[in-house]
Amino acid sequence: MKPADIKNDLIYYTINHSNFDTKRDYISISHIHLPAENLIDIYKHGFKSTDETKLKCYKGYQMERDLIFRLKKIYGDRIKTNIEYQKGIVKGHPDFELDGIPGDCKSVLMDEWLPDKKLPMKVYWQIQGYLYLSQKRNAILIYESRESGMLKVFEIFKNDNFQNQIKTKLDKIYEYFEHKPG
Repeated sequence: MKPADIKNDLIYYTINHSNFDTKRDYISISHIHLPAENLIDIYKHGFKSTDETKLKCYKGYQMERDLIFRLKKIYGDRIKTNIEYQKGIVKGHPDFELDGIPGDCKSVLMDEWLPDKKLPMKVYWQIQGYLYLSQKRNAILIYESRESGMLKVFEIFKNDNFQNQIKTKLDKIYEYFEHKPG
């Protein structure tokens, strides 16, 4: 077998096992940074993806699984997985809970991309979304660098301004589905 064939087979397998969902039967709180209209559009039409996106997704999930494995080794049954928060058609799936506190894992390519104090807004919105749906006051966010394995851990607290903005967006979404044509 030729190296190029092995490479192509690996890429094909990875793309087809990336767990990248192009369509969901719910609105994901992970995208709450977007306007309500965009969230409804994604729900109706799904996501567009590329092979590169699916490869990155596979790698991200791989690192997430490894982080959760390590957390379980350290904290045992204090770590819960398969968490789902739901309010109507909107759902959120944090990666874990530690002692009932929602937690999420993120990975970055290089050490220099690890956030220092200011988090990417998309991620901050996502964590605020988990806090909104769960009605918890704080969450844990873990970043890991693919370059060195360096870690950053943040405690994120509920931000009333963001909570109000999320409520406004979700109210628009719920109203749309109550009065949805057809």
